[in-house]
Amino acid sequence: MGFLYMILSLTCFGSIGIMVKFANLRRCRPSAVYALAYAWAALFSIGFVITFRGGAFHVPPAVYGIALPFGVMNAIGGIVFMAGVRFGKISTSWLIINLSAAIPAVGSVVLYREPVNAKKLTVLSLAALAVLLLWKDKQDDEKQHLIAERASEETA
Repeated sequence: MGFLYMILSLTCFGSIGIMVKFANLRRCRPSAVYALAYAWAALFSIGFVITFRGGAFHVPPAVYGIALPFGVMNAIGGIVFMAGVRFGKISTSWLIINLSAAIPAVGSVVLYREPVNAKKLTVLSLAALAVLLLWKDKQDDEKQHLIAERASEETA
């Protein structure tokens, strides 16, 4: 059952990138898309609780302290990501989003004193290297675009 959850999660989260690009191509405002997306998510969540939990909306007080900052960070991250896609390729932007997994990895080591072994250190180093390579690729793309632009101006 855990494998099914993992595949469903991977598919749903992965589809967000496609939806963001689709909304961008339709010139949708990021804040409007995310406000409606979260409204639909709230309705879906309520329907899920009613259907599978019998409408039991008992929420421990600690959840509110977690859900509020989680929701704020999620909304800001989504809106900023969607706005940023307009300035680059979705493939590069989505890779950066996936590399953000390094943040909880570092956080778990620093905040929760999770032990660090050679494998984890290698993975975190490769994530940092990937970000640097993506930045270098972006610089190379901009340089090529500038060269092509100058060549077309000289031809005209």
